[in-house]
Amino acid sequence: MKIRTKIVLLFSIISTLLLVVFAIYVSYFTYDSLQTKFFHRLEENAVIVGDHIVHQKDENRELYIQVKRKYLKQLSEGTDHLIRVSKGSDSVQFRPELPMPKTFYTDVIHHGKGRYMDGKTAFVAVFFYDHLHHENLIVVSEGIDDYGHEEQRQLDRTLITGGILAIFLIVLMSFYFADRLLKPIKDINNDLDKVDIAHLDHRLFSKFSNGKDELGILIANLNSMLSRLDISVQSQQSFIGNASHSLKTPLTIIGGEAELAQQLLPKEHEAYYSLQTIAKYADKMELIINNLLQLSRMGFKGEVDNKVIIRIDELLYEIYKAEKSIHKELKLSFDLTEIPEDSDELTVFANPDLFFIAFSNIISNAFKYGNGQQVVVAISSDSKNITIKVFDQGIGIPQKDQPHIFTSFYRASNVGDIYGNGLGLVLAKNIFDLHGAELMLRSTEGQGTLVVVTIPKTPF
Repeated sequence: MKIRTKIVLLFSIISTLLLVVFAIYVSYFTYDSLQTKFFHRLEENAVIVGDHIVHQKDENRELYIQVKRKYLKQLSEGTDHLIRVSKGSDSVQFRPELPMPKTFYTDVIHHGKGRYMDGKTAFVAVFFYDHLHHENLIVVSEGIDDYGHEEQRQLDRTLITGGILAIFLIVLMSFYFADRLLKPIKDINNDLDKVDIAHLDHRLFSKFSNGKDELGILIANLNSMLSRLDISVQSQQSFIGNASHSLKTPLTIIGGEAELAQQLLPKEHEAYYSLQTIAKYADKMELIINNLLQLSRMGFKGEVDNKVIIRIDELLYEIYKAEKSIHKELKLSFDLTEIPEDSDELTVFANPDLFFIAFSNIISNAFKYGNGQQVVVAISSDSKNITIKVFDQGIGIPQKDQPHIFTSFYRASNVGDIYGNGLGLVLAKNIFDLHGAELMLRSTEGQGTLVVVTIPKTPF
């Protein structure tokens, strides 16, 4: 998940939770407030009714009518229940068909009043000492707060619609602020895309940050690192250029002089085989140096020059002829059962010299470590890729060594005295990587190795 998406989700979720909590808070306390007000109205009604009955006053009668007129508009289905209580008793003998339990009336007698809710219907009971009659009085006012419930419904609808609109705006704002927050990082990434081994002189810049904030410090550190890398790469390029002349020339002279001296000596001479060994290892050292220089040049350039259209089958056959001329005992066959009829289906856009080196190294390895068995090269093609498989039935690669096969100078633990320098596969993989191709290797110790090269077709 991208950071932008994480910011949007996190900001939206937190804001939504806060809105929901706030809406619940407002709705609950509004409900509680409306209910409390309604209980007060019922209580005032009960007090007026009870006071009117207990005191039998004309002025209370007029006040009672006014209160009824004022409040009963909001007391839908309002009813007053009169319950007589024997003096000195804490319970009622006769009570109307109301949902309150018997203990409710006992609490009212002890505390003077009580409240009870049954669904939407509210009940308020008030206890009166009646000095004019033989029994005391409990007045129970009943009512449904239709007005309050409607206000609550309207408030809840407002909170829901307002919350949905607010969440929508929050999501839009989160996208906006996420883009604003990540714009400097996007600028840095765009600048970094322009940096490669051949363009280390490029420097990063973002107009959304200054040198004093965290992003500004990051940009400064990255620019400093690029400067150090640029100096280091230039030094290495200079070294490689000098090494190319300083090492190859003496080795060529050593090999040539050794071969010349060998021709002037009879085979019986004790120095003949020493000169042969010198010439042989001079050639091997030159090969190692060439491979190292080729690896370095590819790494510095980061791209492939001199690409042309080549046919893979023809290239592989040229490699076979070159290897056969060096190793007469090479046993190699081509599996062309899956080759397409149209030869254009086997063409790719690549550097022929680099592909020659890469496939030569793979086939050479198959021969060297193949125990003298047959090496098979299979070619196939589909709508997107050309696939080349190289099989050998040799010593294979131990499982523990396979994670390191593409490490420079690394050699498997079972190669024994078979000559190699640990650069062939590394060089081949780098060449294929630069061409957008893929090299995979599967091997079983003692059974052989399969190398698969998948080359994407390039539309011309």
